[in-house]
Amino acid sequence: MPADLAVRAIAPDSPALVVALEGAHLPTEDLGDGGRTFFALEAAGRPVGFGGFELYGADALLRSVVVLPEARGKGYGRAVTEAVLARAREAGARTAYLLTTTAEAFFEHQGFARIARTEAPASILATRQATTICSTAALLTRSVERHG
Repeated sequence: MPADLAVRAIAPDSPALVVALEGAHLPTEDLGDGGRTFFALEAAGRPVGFGGFELYGADALLRSVVVLPEARGKGYGRAVTEAVLARAREAGARTAYLLTTTAEAFFEHQGFARIARTEAPASILATRQATTICSTAALLTRSVERHG
């Protein structure tokens, strides 16, 4: 992560997070459910992106990764992804999963690979994201270890 970037934990109902997710047409209806941890990525003290995860033992569901429109195209998406994965790793995760309908190519460039839903752990498949909110989305996975 570049030196000018900082990561800080934020509340799931943070207005900035909700506005960013709504602006990117990402789900917000389950942000307040328990077991979710969210972060803001800041450059020079200003938010440039957000992301979070849900932890299920050694498995984490990466979610709500978004870069603000004015900050796109500057590598912040990768920085948000890696920062959230680092926090998930610190919390005990070894494998990350995510669901996406629009960013599969981006996440594949971050080392994620598409898998069939039948290959995912039951804990991930039982989440609101997998069962109702993103029920038709592509499911991707990767180790939480740092990628080049």
